[in-house]
Amino acid sequence: MQPDADEIHIRRAQKHDLDAIERLEMAAFSHDQLPRDSLRYYIGAPSVSMLVAQGQDGLCAYALVAFHRRSIVARLYSIAVAAECAGRGTGRKLMSACEASARLRGAHWMRLEVRPDNAGANALYHKLGYRRFAEVEDFYEDGSNALRLEKPLTAEALTRPRPRPSRM
Repeated sequence: MQPDADEIHIRRAQKHDLDAIERLEMAAFSHDQLPRDSLRYYIGAPSVSMLVAQGQDGLCAYALVAFHRRSIVARLYSIAVAAECAGRGTGRKLMSACEASARLRGAHWMRLEVRPDNAGANALYHKLGYRRFAEVEDFYEDGSNALRLEKPLTAEALTRPRPRPSRM
C-alpha cells in the first residue's frame, strides 16, 4: 500500500537519489524528459531547488524550481509524482514545499507551464490558487501548447504590479 501525504517526508534531493529521480521522470513524461546529466546537475545547482517526496518504500515524487538572480519570480520547472502515489496528497504537499522554498529565496510569485490536457495537474494547480495568464503555442517537444499559470506567494505580491511574463 502506498503512503498518504502525512506519511511522506519532503527533503532536498541528494546525489544518491539520482536513479530514483530518473525513474520518476521517465515514468511521468512521454515527451520532454530531462536527461540524466541534467537531473544530476540540478541536484546540486545553486540556481534551483530540487525537492523529493520520500515514503517508506523510497521516492514517490520530485519537483524542480528554478530561480533567476534578482527576480521575484520562481518557476516550477518540473514535477513528477509516481502513479501509485497520485491522488493521495503527495503533489499538494510537494507543491507547498516548493512554494516555501521559493519564498525563502525571495520569490513573490511562482509560475509554471502545464499541458492543457493534463487534467489532474490542472485541477491541483487551480485548487492551490494558480491562475492562467497566458498560453504558449508549440511549447512542448510534440508541438502541444502550454498554459502558463502563476500564483502570488506573498502579501507583497498582491500590492505590486504583476511581473511581466518572461520570454522563453
